Amino acid sequence: MEDSRAKELCRIGSALFSKKLPYDTLCQDIAENYYPLRTDFTRTLSLGDDFTTNLMESYPVQARETLGNAPSAMLRQGDWFQVKTGVEEIDENPGVARWLEAATKNYRRLVYDRRANFTAATIEVDHDWVAFGNGVISVEESPTRDHMLFRAWHPRDCAWMLNEVGKVDVLHRKMKKTARNLLKVYKEKVHADIRLANTQDPSKEFNCRHIVMPTDDLYGDDKVMRKKYRKFPFLSLYVDLDHEMILGEAGLPVFNYVVPRWRTLSNIAQGFSPATINSLPDGRMIQQMARIILEQGEKAVDPPAVGKGDIFRDSVNLYAGGMTYVDIEDDADIRKLFQTIETGNISIGMEMKQDVRNMIAEAFLLNKLFLPDTREMTAYETSQRVAEFRRAALPFFGPIESEYHLPLLDVGFQLALNNRQFDLGEMPDELSEAETTFVFESPLNTAEGRALVASFQESVQILAGAANFDNTIPATMDFKKMTKDAVKGTGAPADWFADEEVAQSDEDQQKQVDNLQKAAAMLAGGAGVAQQVGDAAQSLQKAGIPVA
Repeated sequence: MEDSRAKELCRIGSALFSKKLPYDTLCQDIAENYYPLRTDFTRTLSLGDDFTTNLMESYPVQARETLGNAPSAMLRQGDWFQVKTGVEEIDENPGVARWLEAATKNYRRLVYDRRANFTAATIEVDHDWVAFGNGVISVEESPTRDHMLFRAWHPRDCAWMLNEVGKVDVLHRKMKKTARNLLKVYKEKVHADIRLANTQDPSKEFNCRHIVMPTDDLYGDDKVMRKKYRKFPFLSLYVDLDHEMILGEAGLPVFNYVVPRWRTLSNIAQGFSPATINSLPDGRMIQQMARIILEQGEKAVDPPAVGKGDIFRDSVNLYAGGMTYVDIEDDADIRKLFQTIETGNISIGMEMKQDVRNMIAEAFLLNKLFLPDTREMTAYETSQRVAEFRRAALPFFGPIESEYHLPLLDVGFQLALNNRQFDLGEMPDELSEAETTFVFESPLNTAEGRALVASFQESVQILAGAANFDNTIPATMDFKKMTKDAVKGTGAPADWFADEEVAQSDEDQQKQVDNLQKAAAMLAGGAGVAQQVGDAAQSLQKAGIPVA
């Protein structure tokens, strides 16, 4: 039976892929200069292909490789993310902070489960992000339903649409499935051609698509289906493209594809990489220069030669120990009959190529992504160097955190909550209505922490100096908050901070101890006075003087 919904979905998807063909052509050009392993946007690669056969210079590839390794090496080491609410008053509550820290540890365990494939998937997306400004990664429940699964997808195979606020909320991913696997998963739902192929050639492949889209887009006017999927704002559909049939559908609590885009332009759904776009002319140029310089180098080592034709009828044997017999006059100078040709200075070409390398290094931030060493600097020098580093690194690190890490972790966290992989029984009441977000430990945040510590140290020095002239100045500052913020800037864990009630209780206890000590001192002093008064009274009485 013809499925009109499947036909419409196939038509929409085909239009999306047709519309992005020019983008795929651009990505193919970028890949041929910077990412040889991804040169399959407009052609098919095989395992026996020489991926770098058209390259004469590897520097652009190495530059992209270095920057592509930076997100994992610099942003995802150790305990690099924390679950927070984004509301400072809530996050700073010690009881809430401890629960969020426990949730962070639990979520980190799920993400870095060896079966979750998080590291491999994100590294693949990192290089797509750097090379093309676009990556595609999905977060899903494993088929066994006992762990999370992260998978990276080729941008060539994905097409998407943006919603009214510029976020990706519709994605079509094309894929090929064998007749055997289709029949195994979807059984009687498959087309008769697939069942026939399974008996004759189980490895025969069929074109399929995975589509994730808002439920309202497909069932906005169907009350029955809206009621069925009322708890699921998104749908996951698998479509047989060759036969225009829906093989399976299910509701999703979140849009489980994350499409990080580095540099976006209005009305364009795809992202771009400033590193490769800005240096693409240099990437093309350096390949031509490398070819010319290589040829020039060969000429310098083995220069071309010319000789008189009637004497040198055959080639001259210029190899080591070579002998060439010629007939010349006894008084003839062979240097006038045969000579090599100087072809120029190769160092000029090397200088030009080095200049192009420097431009590529500038585009890929290779001379900027290093946190300055501030151990032997003053507080002012530290603040200046940290500010300089932030200005240089923010164009790269900022979009990764906001467009890549934050949505990726948020989707995974929401799926984990939906699958009841967190114990919500001990959640503090303050979190019942609060939304979760993530903060990251990165060189930028480390720089901010160092700036806080430097500010604290410098402020204390200023206040100590001012107190010599006016001892009321320190009282104008909240030293508890200053110290707490500075300690946070060092990266101290949440369980180092006591609850406000406990801290207040400890402060009250200390006050009680101080008061008791003062009272004891006063009593001791009072006892001495009383003893002295008693002795004086007895002396007066003995002297015959009445004492009232």
